[in-house]
Amino acid sequence: MKHICCLLFILIPAIGFSQFGTLDITNEISPSNGNNSLNTLSQSVSARFPISHDKAKRFSLGLHYKNLLTGNNTSVIDNLWLHSVGVSLTYTDRINDQTIMSITAQPSIWCDMESISGDDVRFNGMVHFITKKSETFSLGWGLAYSYQFFGNQIIPIIDVRFKKNTVHWRIGGALPLRPRIEYVFNKNTSIGFKMEGNYYSYRLSPQLNSQYLFYRQWDAGLFLDQRISGKWYFTASSGYAFNRSLQIFDKDQTLPLTIFGGKLDKKFTPAYSNQSTGFVFKIGVQLRLFSIE
Repeated sequence: MKHICCLLFILIPAIGFSQFGTLDITNEISPSNGNNSLNTLSQSVSARFPISHDKAKRFSLGLHYKNLLTGNNTSVIDNLWLHSVGVSLTYTDRINDQTIMSITAQPSIWCDMESISGDDVRFNGMVHFITKKSETFSLGWGLAYSYQFFGNQIIPIIDVRFKKNTVHWRIGGALPLRPRIEYVFNKNTSIGFKMEGNYYSYRLSPQLNSQYLFYRQWDAGLFLDQRISGKWYFTASSGYAFNRSLQIFDKDQTLPLTIFGGKLDKKFTPAYSNQSTGFVFKIGVQLRLFSIE
C-alpha cells in the first residue's frame, strides 16, 4: 500500500498541473539473459509547470517519482523494490537573445521505503547555459552536482544541438551522458539512435544494516518519437545495456568526490556485486506544452 501511495503522491499533482506544463511517464524493462544475470523493471513519472509568467525570467516547479524493481533468483536482490520521490525548483533567465541560463535545485528521498529518515535524503543541483550560435547550431555548458550515498558527485555538461533543416537531421544531447542522432520525417514522427548513462544510489532499511545500493547502467539503441494527438507524444526505444552494475556497500564506504560516479569497488569490497549486460526496452507518453527556450 505504501508503494501505491508514493506513486499517487506524484501522479495526482502531475495530472492536475500537466495542462500548464509537461508530463512524462516512462516504463523500462531489462530482462535477464542468464541464471545469475540481473533483470530490472522501472517506472518514472515527472511533471513540470511554470509558477511565474515572465517569459524572460521564469520559475518552474517539478515533481518526480521513480521506482526500480530488481530480480535475480539466486541473490539477496530478488524482488527488491526501490523508490525515489522529489521536487525541483528551476530558475530560467534569458540573458540575451542568444543565451539562456537555468539553475535547478532538487531535494529528494531515495530508499526502499521500509523505514524513512533524514538519512534517505539526497540533493541534486545544476547550473546550465545554452547559446544559440546560428540558426542550425546551439552550444550548452554547465555543471551538475549530486549528493549520492557514496559521496559527492560532479558531472560536467557539454550540450550540443545541431539541426540541419534541409535534410531533417538533429544531432545533440548532453555529453557524454545523453548523445543522440535524430532524423525528423515531419512534425509528427522522428527516429534515431541514442546512448544513455545513468547512476543511482538508494538507502536500504535498517533491517539491511542501512547499507546503500549503487546502480550504474550504460545503454544504447534506437528510438521512435511519435505525436499521438495535439501535444501528446508516444516514445519507444529498444537497445542493449552494455554496462550494468548493481552493488551494495556498507554505509561508511564513501568517497569525498567522484566524477560521473567512479567505480567504488576499486576502493571498497562490496557486500554484494552483480555485473551483467542485457536488452533494454522503454515505452512512454509525454505531454509537451511549453519549453524554456
